[in-house]
Amino acid sequence: MAFITDEELQELKDQIDKVEEEKRSATYLSEKAVKDEKENSRKFKIATIILGILALLGVAGTVYFMNFSTPSDMISQKDHKSELGIRDNKISELEATLQNLSMNQELASDGNTESAGSLDGEIVYAVQIGAFEEKNLSLYSDNFVNFKEIKSEGFNKYALGNFETLTEAKRFRRELVRLGFRNAFIGSYQDGKRIKIEEAW
Repeated sequence: MAFITDEELQELKDQIDKVEEEKRSATYLSEKAVKDEKENSRKFKIATIILGILALLGVAGTVYFMNFSTPSDMISQKDHKSELGIRDNKISELEATLQNLSMNQELASDGNTESAGSLDGEIVYAVQIGAFEEKNLSLYSDNFVNFKEIKSEGFNKYALGNFETLTEAKRFRRELVRLGFRNAFIGSYQDGKRIKIEEAW
């Protein structure tokens, strides 16, 4: 039978303790590595979720500001062009109407100078569209009876229309304002001279 001394037995115990310590150390390091890996994976998932939420908020904010935060008084370029086209058409129609009225009045006045077409002594209304110190637009024909040029107080004033009633003049002024003549106003005339509109009533 083999015989082991106390010293050899102690040495074997020390070796076993050392192996067990190394095993515990390896197990601890392994568990720590697995735990660290899980923690890093969890942090990565959280960071990915947060970045995804921020990206969605950014896209949603951009869409909101592009579609819903446009001021109510702003119009698109397409609508603006459409409105300009409508205004240009109205201007053309009004110019054609003015020209026809002028030609009809000229034809009526050519037949007899003292007929009902004469405005002598009558009160008429016109819509003034401008008053200029420097500009002189007197390149129109003197027979163009729907266009008036009044020189007064150092200004060249221009008015459109010969209306028998104030209601007609108001309707015409509204159309001119819609076309962009925002400062247009109604004036009254008798025998070619401007009178206060109160006197015309």
